[in-house]
Amino acid sequence: MNWGIVISSLIFTIAYFPTINAMPVNFINGVVFAWVYEKTGSVIPGMIVHGVFNTIAVLLTVTG
Repeated sequence: MNWGIVISSLIFTIAYFPTINAMPVNFINGVVFAWVYEKTGSVIPGMIVHGVFNTIAVLLTVTG
């Protein structure tokens, strides 16, 4: 993993700071989004991954 991914993931995590209990998950999400961007060179796949993550979170919340 390169420093760019780590630093951008830390920034992503800090942007979601009020949710302290979710900070590790936010960091991992940041790593995934940065990795997807590096592999594809586009933000569109990252947006799709973000949507999938959000869908999973909603389903887990709704189903309890």
